[in-house]
Amino acid sequence: MSASSLSKIESGKAKLTVEIAVKLAGILHVPASIFLLEQAPQALARRTITRSSVGEVHENPGMSLEVLCSDFKEKRNLFWKVTVSAKSIDECGGMRQHPGQEFLYILTGTLEIHSAFYDPCTLRAGDSILFDADQPHAYVAPDGHCELVMMNSIS
Repeated sequence: MSASSLSKIESGKAKLTVEIAVKLAGILHVPASIFLLEQAPQALARRTITRSSVGEVHENPGMSLEVLCSDFKEKRNLFWKVTVSAKSIDECGGMRQHPGQEFLYILTGTLEIHSAFYDPCTLRAGDSILFDADQPHAYVAPDGHCELVMMNSIS
């Protein structure tokens, strides 16, 4: 990396990418997170726990969403355990969209993600995806059942 590129990042004229943060962390032998995370004004020691199968459940066409760890007052991140049963886009009520980003981690089964801007994507247990949720998107479980963890970031 050139000195001028580093200077632009330090002065805020260029954005620090994850790739550059990882490279700098390797050179300096420090965690990349120190470059990517903003410091909290003070140390926080909060936590929230949702015991198995006791979160509030919301039923949508072809999808059941259980709210996880929802006790914090500010709601920048929403966490869900989701079961998808829709075998077609029609069964899930069509495409949806909302502000922010969506992260999915597949626990069991196979999930097809349909979106307005990409070809359908198939994910299996252990796979994950992060995408901008303001693009219309829909979930389909071609085998009839898929469980996943979802995080919606709305900040």
